[in-house]
Amino acid sequence: MNTSAHPAAASSTLLLQEPIELDDDSLPGIAANPRAPAASCDESAPARRPGDPYRQLYRVLHDLRTVVTQRDREREAMRRLQRESIARLALAAARGRREALEHGLRVGATAALIGHALGSPLAWCDDLSDAARVHDIGNLAVPEAILAKPGSLDPQEWAAIRRHPLDGARILGVASDPLHALAAEVALNHHEKWDGSGYPAGREGSNIPLSGRIVAVADFVDALGSRASYRDALDEGAIFALLDLAAGMQFDPAVVAAMHRIRPQLPQLRKRAALHAARAGAGSPPPHWWRTLAALS
Repeated sequence: MNTSAHPAAASSTLLLQEPIELDDDSLPGIAANPRAPAASCDESAPARRPGDPYRQLYRVLHDLRTVVTQRDREREAMRRLQRESIARLALAAARGRREALEHGLRVGATAALIGHALGSPLAWCDDLSDAARVHDIGNLAVPEAILAKPGSLDPQEWAAIRRHPLDGARILGVASDPLHALAAEVALNHHEKWDGSGYPAGREGSNIPLSGRIVAVADFVDALGSRASYRDALDEGAIFALLDLAAGMQFDPAVVAAMHRIRPQLPQLRKRAALHAARAGAGSPPPHWWRTLAALS
């Protein structure tokens, strides 16, 4: 192989031709653990004199594994803190209403199942299940009297409702981590419509982020299946008939088709959401239980 074509290749060849010279048995800045047992990597190392390059190399590899393990633990701890933040925001958005808390859990699980049916990565679907729980967090800026009003809204009240996607994105955008960024994206876009007639920005078609298109469908199906102050819940057949009528106008047709594919999981999903809502008082994030339902699809 001609290694002269690329400096990195030539450098790696040079390293292989020269002996490994290290001043000690560990990586710089990594202190040995005096209470740790003899390194297991040394036990499988070739029987050579102490301190030779081979034993030093095994020690370096051991230290690298230690660094990677520590970083993985720190990343997981940070991830849990982010999920706890979303869970607490979901509690705040529910304003003490059990049904609102369950609605967020159902929309989150439904959105994750839709994403999975569309072929999205599992990790992204996990994030979407959390992010979608707080899609209506902007309603914290809307007076309770408007949200619970049984009759039609006047223009001023309707204007307050239409601002909630912007308010939600503003609340969630305070944090810069990927999970809160996805939640802000969902909050901002879940009332946009496929034909461009939605709000707040009037985005159209694929200009609406996939997360917003998915949560729009999940929210629609779950909201119509739940009783509201101004109407009774619709049966599932009527909901899906309305969903089909709105495909290509209000909703992305591909997302509607995916919603049909996960429809058999909805009864079990509602039961699971009720169970986890009962345990949500402490603000701890629930497990990604949507995966169990996805395995049944």
